[in-house]
Amino acid sequence: MFQAASASSRKPTAREAAEECVVQIAGKGIGAPAFALVHANSALPLQDIGRILRAHWPGARLHAATSCLGGMTDSGGATSDSLSLAILAINDATGEYGVAAGDFHGGARATGYRLARQALENAGRAGEIPAVVLVCATPGDEEDFLAGVQEVVGSGAPIIGGSAADNDITGSWRILLDEGSSGSGAIVSTLFPSVAVTAAFQSGYAPTEQRGVVTRAAGRRVFEIDHKPAANQYERWTEGAVRRPVEGAANILMASALAPLGRAAGLLGDMPLYSLSHPETICADGSITLFTHIAEGDELVLMKATAATLVSRASGVVRSARRIGDLHLEDVSAMIMYYCGGCMLQVSDRLDEIRGSLMAELPRVPFVVGFTFGEQGSLSPGPVRHGNLMISAIVFGS
Repeated sequence: MFQAASASSRKPTAREAAEECVVQIAGKGIGAPAFALVHANSALPLQDIGRILRAHWPGARLHAATSCLGGMTDSGGATSDSLSLAILAINDATGEYGVAAGDFHGGARATGYRLARQALENAGRAGEIPAVVLVCATPGDEEDFLAGVQEVVGSGAPIIGGSAADNDITGSWRILLDEGSSGSGAIVSTLFPSVAVTAAFQSGYAPTEQRGVVTRAAGRRVFEIDHKPAANQYERWTEGAVRRPVEGAANILMASALAPLGRAAGLLGDMPLYSLSHPETICADGSITLFTHIAEGDELVLMKATAATLVSRASGVVRSARRIGDLHLEDVSAMIMYYCGGCMLQVSDRLDEIRGSLMAELPRVPFVVGFTFGEQGSLSPGPVRHGNLMISAIVFGS
């Protein structure tokens, strides 16, 4: 029988927060989960949280990483002035769950390949296609990491995830290892639950008429759009809301959060779907850095959103996931969501509204939301993509 329960804590220490979550989950009928998804505020030592949870749940597979300001559940969550730990625990006697985590040894692609194989072996399902694959990497090489994971699981399984995050973009994000934690690594979980699973991956942004082709780029830095300095083009597209500095570089993460750059990534009927890239800095040399790789020849489109659309989109993605899997409300037993940390910071004063909308969409269903610095999923049938300012939902049947 598949059971799920959520827990959250704002206690000031890792021990207190983890212990409170264990008590909450036990009180909901799960004393020894098979699998637990853990989102922790980066100010809490992740390795201490892992050590305490493993002491209580020695048989549990833990998929744990830091999240911007923590996480959110149906019972509570993150605020800007408190620490937060959020957990979704699953007990599933006839399901199999495998987790593997490690540092980026030998490159991100090789790490993705290695961890995906290990996760399948840990689930006792080597060579099989999981119902869903959960991934989390520290920011920087998500595209190569995902390519390695997909080499193992192919295109038959949805790959859904969110990059590890911290509270202030200082690089203090962590993922949990078997021993300790890592600031440069990844975690892969292969899930074979005893219930149906369905997922959706979307953005809450609409395209504008402003667009151009990348004519010079390297990795995550764009130098030219339509043979003109990218910084000048972006400044013009945003009507001066973001300006090219006279010297050095300026962090524009907050200023660009409602005006990211999109790339067409498929169709829903005849409607184009976009994968988003969040501009990070705008530089005096005319370049822009982003949180995704960009290639020469890519067409970039200026995207727009409002706080209202970011708030309403969360429940809409859940609704899409249910429809994709043809799941009625009474059939849903749990939900996992990855919600971009950059979007969350734009609407941090409306998190209770978002939580309320999710609870209205999924009455009495336990869920956990992580606030990530990069999101992974498939916008349409095809390869998994790494994007920014995106939202994904994974819905479990019953």
